[in-house]
Amino acid sequence: MPDIRSETIALAALYQACHQINRVARTGYVDPYACTTLIRGLIITNPRTVDDIYAPAGLKNGFETLVEGMGGAGSVKTSETIEVSKMAFKIVGLELAIERDSDVFNRLGVQIDALRDAMLTRYPDYESGNPDHVLDPTCIRQFSSLYESLISSNFPRLIIYGEQTHLMQEQNQEMIRALLLAAIRAVVLWRQVGGRRRFLIFRRKAIVECARQGAV
Repeated sequence: MPDIRSETIALAALYQACHQINRVARTGYVDPYACTTLIRGLIITNPRTVDDIYAPAGLKNGFETLVEGMGGAGSVKTSETIEVSKMAFKIVGLELAIERDSDVFNRLGVQIDALRDAMLTRYPDYESGNPDHVLDPTCIRQFSSLYESLISSNFPRLIIYGEQTHLMQEQNQEMIRALLLAAIRAVVLWRQVGGRRRFLIFRRKAIVECARQGAV
């Protein structure tokens, strides 16, 4: 039996990551709370429940974007919604390619564990989700470097559209890469709880309804 709630939370995290990437690329603005939820989730590697990775209260933007993106013919889709949805499904495809490359997938797990140790050494309360700690530029740079060295160098690069003024700023580039890594982490979780693209057509309505309720 499908775990609709867990799938919804994972997909909301994916959509929130894509929305925040789009926002940084187009405006340069980083939503500290939306991004903290996603980046923090990268180091939660031994959760007891899905909520240990992503507290639903931190995915408000993701639930809203998911409803807009998957709401069906009756929902109003803006150009931003369409762009975010396209990015989300490209990342689903990228994660599948990573998973099929056992060497890269295993190295990714090892390096995430190493970064977890580094983050907790720097900030012992990192898991509490303090935005000042989770979004520390040094921490973001480490996640960005991992994405660049392991993902960008081994798979086709995702094209991120935005304003060149913002895209050329190093801190924005690093945040976008860290959020891309967080988006991949969300897809990994989605697959772990039984999510598959071929099932979405049958589960879409249930997922959208769950997202409307905030995955309570």
